[in-house]
Amino acid sequence: MDRRQFIRLSAGAALTPALARMAGAVPKMPRAIRGKMRASVKLQPFDYQGVRLLDGPLQDRMRATREFYLAIPDDDILRGFRRKAGLPAPGRDMGGWCNDTSAVTFGQWLSGMARLSGATDDAALRDKAALLMTGWGETLPRQTFGHYDYDKFVCGLVDMAQYAGHPDALPLLARLTNWAEQHLSRDRLNATDADSQGGFFNGQMEWYTLPENLYRAYLLTGDARYKEFGDVWRYPHYWGMFNGQVNATPDGFHAYSHVNTLSSAALCYAVTGDPQYLKTITGAYDYFQRTQCYATGGYGPGEKLMPPDGALGESIVVEPNAKYLSGTVGRSFETPCGTWAVFKLTRYLQQFTGEAHYGDWMERVLYNGIGAALPMRGRGETFYYADYRMPDGRKYYFGAPWPCCSGTYIQDVADFHNILYYHDDVGLFVNLYVPSEVTWTQHGQPVTLTQETRYPEEGMVTCAVQMAQPADFALRFRVPGWAQGTSAQVNGVPVPNFDAPGAWAVLHRRWRPGDRVTLHIPLSTRPVPIDAQHPQRVAFARGPVVLVRPHDSPAPLPTVPFSQVTQDVPYSMYFDAKA
Repeated sequence: MDRRQFIRLSAGAALTPALARMAGAVPKMPRAIRGKMRASVKLQPFDYQGVRLLDGPLQDRMRATREFYLAIPDDDILRGFRRKAGLPAPGRDMGGWCNDTSAVTFGQWLSGMARLSGATDDAALRDKAALLMTGWGETLPRQTFGHYDYDKFVCGLVDMAQYAGHPDALPLLARLTNWAEQHLSRDRLNATDADSQGGFFNGQMEWYTLPENLYRAYLLTGDARYKEFGDVWRYPHYWGMFNGQVNATPDGFHAYSHVNTLSSAALCYAVTGDPQYLKTITGAYDYFQRTQCYATGGYGPGEKLMPPDGALGESIVVEPNAKYLSGTVGRSFETPCGTWAVFKLTRYLQQFTGEAHYGDWMERVLYNGIGAALPMRGRGETFYYADYRMPDGRKYYFGAPWPCCSGTYIQDVADFHNILYYHDDVGLFVNLYVPSEVTWTQHGQPVTLTQETRYPEEGMVTCAVQMAQPADFALRFRVPGWAQGTSAQVNGVPVPNFDAPGAWAVLHRRWRPGDRVTLHIPLSTRPVPIDAQHPQRVAFARGPVVLVRPHDSPAPLPTVPFSQVTQDVPYSMYFDAKA
């Protein structure tokens, strides 16, 4: 059974906030609260402000996602909560994973709507989130919940306060946490595959992801109770595998949640400044790149972490004698959830280290993970697993509606606005190459950079800057680790010594209104071995994009980006080079 199919809430608090009008502007975190960050922060994300997507595939996906979630009837989403509370419950049953209540995804929907409405100033989406939050709060006196859903609720309420400006979100969070402090079990069940099944039935699944959002609540509010409650759920056994304190043996652990909990380690570093937690996330990144990741950036066949003995390479092969038989089903990567965990972890890594190369994993799952997922459709039809099997992979919708990936799907798409750029006192960092516009303040005046590009289909990127007066600042561009021979021109003049694979290429000068930077990023096709034990079992990538060969194609090698494959079209992604 899949990990969330047996989650049912058990508990709740007496919470009845009144519906309030939404605040007009998206609030920024107060300086006094930001001061509680103990970590050294090298780069600042734009935090869903000042970034706008322009015409292109990501904007298209964002608009389609917005329309899908906006169209879900409010009464349907709230029906299960209202029914359990003994209140009038109009609407239709959601079905699937939300058949009892929509608790398994509800907090993530609030989060995604809050972030996306904050990024795009979308009043309709913001109002929908407000109505849902208030309607849900009115049902809680007679309901219960477990660790998993509490974590999602905290995320949604923090985001409703921070990005949607809702005045009732933090009071609701405080009352919710009052109950959780008293009733959530502290058993901390083991996270191995066998023990996690017991976690389903006891409502304790993924307790180890709780610190991230509790620490976020602390950083937003300054209320120490959220930090103290977050401290309860630290995960030293697993986190210690990547900082040298514990032998690294995560074999069989649930994959997505064990990348997701690394974001809790990142926030533990943020609120304590203890370097062991920074060492945890940098070490984990290196471990996953060496042992767990496919060419796409995906990981976790059968939703498990693999031992570093060639199991990953065997996971995609349908062979009777294979040691790991996940190749018999197309469950190679839990796509929207897995993408969400990578987006967060790599953003934290870039913030805390200032290093460009962490953006490579982010970029791979952007185009081959959520960017290659089938769109949300119908009554909760969701792309859950990416299928990398040899020789016959296919894209398909999950068998039950509204699975966990329907919660992270909208969060992934909202995050498009928060992973493209960073800034510091010296200037701007261009992290991903996407048609977009960003505005920030430099030396007291607003500056706008506009990206025009067809990347990753083409390797040329043009960035134009506009401001009222000339200004001295740096533009820094992430050069992907696979890119050799990247070059740049400023106003048509070549820039010497620009190529810097895996690092930031820096242009620091006095910029004038209308100045243009043109990048040329070579997009050669290269083989990518699946693991060290199978060096000739390869996928082919062109730039960050993994290519596949549809089975109706006469070409012997991959010809189509994975993102272009539609439902139920058979394709091959991996090939044995000897054959």
